[in-house]
Amino acid sequence: MNLLLIDAMNLIRRIYAAQSYGGSEAIEQTLLLSQNAILKDLEKVKATHVACVFDGKGPTWRHELFPAYKADRKPMPDELAGALESYMARFQKLGIASMVYDEYEADDVIATLAVKTSLKGGQVTIVSTDKGFMQIANEHIRLYHHFDKRFLNPDDVRQQLGLEPHQLVDFLSLVGDTTNHVPGVAGIGPKTAGQLLDEYGDLDSVLINSQQIKGKVGQTLQEDYRIALMARKLVKLKTDCQLELNLKDFRYRKPA
Repeated sequence: MNLLLIDAMNLIRRIYAAQSYGGSEAIEQTLLLSQNAILKDLEKVKATHVACVFDGKGPTWRHELFPAYKADRKPMPDELAGALESYMARFQKLGIASMVYDEYEADDVIATLAVKTSLKGGQVTIVSTDKGFMQIANEHIRLYHHFDKRFLNPDDVRQQLGLEPHQLVDFLSLVGDTTNHVPGVAGIGPKTAGQLLDEYGDLDSVLINSQQIKGKVGQTLQEDYRIALMARKLVKLKTDCQLELNLKDFRYRKPA
């Protein structure tokens, strides 16, 4: 199996934002460009299965844990939000399975499907610009940046951050994730977080040894450790969503 997973709103909102006009013309043009993008990516990776995953409307478990989650995120334009059902219907006619779960974020649904497929020996390509997906990257799961036309892989994390992909969650737990309004530990930036993880390996070990860490950093870790633990829950992708789906439902059948 070669599964292509589309982070739908990541793709569609970027295409919509690039339009130089508004109204129904922008909606139709965004639909056309989005479906063409998916079809091109299908061909590029030679996918046998495909799923286009949309975000639901309601708050998720992350909002229950931290009400300010994604508080600074700009709301979707009303005209685009109102067109999404028609987008999904069009994708379905093209043989592209589309889905939405109000109780889960699209990222968690994608992560669950990716991990489930990889455990069965399948290959997975996730189309998204969200590097948070790199936390599940391995020899079976890769990330494709449609707009840059390039694949991201574990070496990108190593080169850019000096981290292993599995350390990305702990890194973000320390520095925070501004994209989703997730706080980090005050005063700890990327350089310090990288040094701590280099020395101690993971977040738990950093916190356990915080009394031995000199200066303001050690003091702050001792005082604000709950922030780091909460951030870890927020930034870690859920890979066990109860979806009640069969992967065979995503087989791509090119319309006649």
